[in-house]
Amino acid sequence: MTATEPNPLLALSIELSVAVARVAPSLVYVDGSARRDATGIVWNARTIVTVDHCLERDDEIELVLDGGRRVEATLAGRDPSTDLAILRTAVDLPPAPRSALAGLAVGNIVLAAGRDEDGRLGASFGVLSALDGAWRTWRGGEIDRLMRPDLTLYPGFSGGPLLDATGAVLGLNTWGLSRRTALTIPSTTLGRVVAQLESRGTIARGYLGVALQEVRLPDAIRATLGVSRRHAAIVVDVAPGGPAEAAGLTLGDVLLSLAGVPIEGAEDVQRALGSDSIGERRKLEILRGGAVLSLEATVAERPHDE
Repeated sequence: MTATEPNPLLALSIELSVAVARVAPSLVYVDGSARRDATGIVWNARTIVTVDHCLERDDEIELVLDGGRRVEATLAGRDPSTDLAILRTAVDLPPAPRSALAGLAVGNIVLAAGRDEDGRLGASFGVLSALDGAWRTWRGGEIDRLMRPDLTLYPGFSGGPLLDATGAVLGLNTWGLSRRTALTIPSTTLGRVVAQLESRGTIARGYLGVALQEVRLPDAIRATLGVSRRHAAIVVDVAPGGPAEAAGLTLGDVLLSLAGVPIEGAEDVQRALGSDSIGERRKLEILRGGAVLSLEATVAERPHDE
């Protein structure tokens, strides 16, 4: 390369800097916890989406905007199952540019961005290391795509965006859905969850009204059932008037499967009870007194206080 030829690395560096600057006005620092820093993304003019696990307060929440200005915000809705929450502010802010995710592939260059408590902007650089289909969180939240970035998420970056090379938002980064690695909630999921939180403040989830505890299946029972799995879920509480009680479930019953899906613990039940299950009849296969029985329960909507 001669002195007159363009330097491709310098050109790429400038393009990435421009990409971060493009989204900067739409990123805010979220002061909602004494212990955890978080970033928020301006989704609509007065709506900010951020991570639920970094909000310890329902009120007295402040945002630090681009330039360091502080404004008040109120909690407008939260969904722990997807680790998302929305905040409202009286100040009009520019919504972040969004990516349609078309053509996204493992190995694509991606950027993470966030703000610190003084409003300073930060960024990191990496690639998309994993991409897969839809999945459910351990709390039953529905995520449209598995996205795992390979980059550094500095303190306060949880709740901030994963960006493509143009500065458009691919999704929201969080440490709240896995103990082992940071994941990205895709922009399609953000749009769906934000719309529901704006309309009702919560996300509808299925409800059986039963408390479960993982239990080991004895080898003799496993041989009788013809199953390889070693665990199921024993009923330790049944809510009065709930779907489980109406179906005839009682203390000491061992839940083996729900709607044909093997159950090994409470998390499996939560994953199986998405919003699409509400009002539907679901078959429960249980072990009672050494005998396998089939019951049917009509799934209800989870009460807000559950």
